[in-house]
Amino acid sequence: MVQLDDRILEHLAEEGDADAWEIGFDLTGTVSPSRVTERCKVLLDAELVDRHEREVVDGRFETYWSITTWGEQFLAGDVDPSLDVPVPSPRPSYATRPSWWAGF
Repeated sequence: MVQLDDRILEHLAEEGDADAWEIGFDLTGTVSPSRVTERCKVLLDAELVDRHEREVVDGRFETYWSITTWGEQFLAGDVDPSLDVPVPSPRPSYATRPSWWAGF
């Protein structure tokens, strides 16, 4: 995680739901909405934020981000998202190459 991730989580915890433009505008320094969206997608994968779609005008949707319970616990220092690693599973038979493929 980078420093921007912490700042995004803190902003969402204080201000509530926000879109990438609002988050980037309110953070100190100049952070582009595309960079905020990129980092929010990483936080989404770590289950620290949620994504919501809202219709603004007919057929036009905007993406809003909100902090999750895990995100609040991360800010409090109770959760370490780097410890949440998926357990590897065996490959299914349809995804395994036959022995002749490897030359055995």
